[in-house]
Amino acid sequence: MDYKAPRRYYSHGVVARQQDFATDIVTRRRPYVPYDRPNKFSRSLVWTSKEYKSPEGNNMPRTNDVSPKPPVLGLARKNAACGPMRSSSLRKWVCKYWKDGKCKRGEQCQFLHSWSCFPGLAMVASLEGHNKELKGIALPEGSDKLFSVSIDGTLRVWDCNSGQCVHSINLEAEAGSLISEGPWVFLGLPNAIKAFNVQTSQDLHLQAAGVVGQVNAMTIANRMLFAGTSSGSILVWKATTDSESDPFKYLTSLEGHSGEVTCFAVGGQMLYSGSVDKTIKMWDLNTLQCIMTLKQHTGTVTSLLCWDKCLISSSLDGTIKVWAYSENGILKVVQTRRQEQSSVHALSGMHDAEAKPIIFCSYQNGIVGIFDLPSFQERGRMFSTHTIATLTIGPQGLLFSGDESGNLRVWTLAAGNKV
Repeated sequence: MDYKAPRRYYSHGVVARQQDFATDIVTRRRPYVPYDRPNKFSRSLVWTSKEYKSPEGNNMPRTNDVSPKPPVLGLARKNAACGPMRSSSLRKWVCKYWKDGKCKRGEQCQFLHSWSCFPGLAMVASLEGHNKELKGIALPEGSDKLFSVSIDGTLRVWDCNSGQCVHSINLEAEAGSLISEGPWVFLGLPNAIKAFNVQTSQDLHLQAAGVVGQVNAMTIANRMLFAGTSSGSILVWKATTDSESDPFKYLTSLEGHSGEVTCFAVGGQMLYSGSVDKTIKMWDLNTLQCIMTLKQHTGTVTSLLCWDKCLISSSLDGTIKVWAYSENGILKVVQTRRQEQSSVHALSGMHDAEAKPIIFCSYQNGIVGIFDLPSFQERGRMFSTHTIATLTIGPQGLLFSGDESGNLRVWTLAAGNKV
């Protein structure tokens, strides 16, 4: 079947419909689920792997297994957990010869022969198909399909049972972001958002008045969809129950950033937005007014994460900052962690097997540091040959990572839940 790219619409503040996009990627229908349904995952995903048993009876990699190529789904071998970080700095780095498939030292090598070093964390699949940076990964409720989008202009749909790409759709445009909420998938495009429901095949094209640029970040809060654009505007749609045919109504545009909006976080009744203009803005979700602007970063704000009563931000200035409210109600930096000679590109948080909160911090050099919260003591690392630009937490301890080369990896963490 030839998959048609979504047609362009230039209506002002309206919802246009096109069925071809969603019907091509939905293999079965389920009853309609309201937009604000709690995000419950009742199905059991089959991202499983078969561990290799060595002749000695353990699960360590074979001595002569020098290939760094990640395992494919169904034949994957879980990476052996290396336990707490060793005092020797050598074990914090992947062997460069192993990466190239040329290390002959095997278990005698002083460097890691694994893509991760953290207890209970295992890579179970590497999904290959994209050839440029991944901009979003989403696993919608009610679907056994994983969605990914790249600046290569394609949307790919992966079967969670086989790990195979079952659909590849040419968007004929550069994609900027991808998220899911309940059964809905939202795809950020130039000047618009494509929204489709994986259960009903409903397919919508959301567009505001005027030219706003690429939609690079999205989030959901208080039954509203927020879209950050390259012009600095934040577009807002309100979910309605009046009509199943038009479930989203354009509401307004939030103005304040002087540069591209890059990321969002939601905490309590606050929306936080980060930007190329080096600032973080706080928006009241009830009034949609900006109540505070934070200016402590000296580079582009790349990622935001709300944890407990704190806001955590990362930036191309190489810092991760922890913000907390002072007694007079002002949000101030209470901790700064600096990564020397490497910018910070993505943050994500979940709980480990002991239900302790941990944070994943992706650096320019291809390393993802794994730290305890709130101490920021290093617990382990993940590795990639390219910068990991996208980290997405899934259900049942799943973690998805996407790097600048287009490589998508699926990880599992024992008893992991989203922070």
